[in-house]
Amino acid sequence: MKRKSKLLNVVSIIIIVLSALGLLGTLALIAMSGMLEPYLEAYGVAPLSAGDYAFSLVLTVIELAAGIMGVMYRSKKSVLIIGVIYCVGVLANIIISTVTVGFLFTYVFGLILPILYMWGWYLSE
Repeated sequence: MKRKSKLLNVVSIIIIVLSALGLLGTLALIAMSGMLEPYLEAYGVAPLSAGDYAFSLVLTVIELAAGIMGVMYRSKKSVLIIGVIYCVGVLANIIISTVTVGFLFTYVFGLILPILYMWGWYLSE
């Protein structure tokens, strides 16, 4: 009998809400990227590349998929696969941000939800 943990359910719902907001923000940023370029140039900041926008969009969709699959919980294996992809995406984001901007301690907070998601998966039967 499949039984998901309450932790996985709660974390998945939080991930769905946050990734939906992130998806809206990413789409708004992509739509307004042309308007932002003069301001970025005024502050001496390089504008984001198309790859940055694509990576942000893909990572947000992966987060949303992980949250939905965690709530649905069809099989433990499918949740594990999307959970690992989600964790790798978050780690890649931290590595890319560290290389381009430098390490900030707040990056560690980005690991809280993936760790709780995987712990909730581990507690499920």
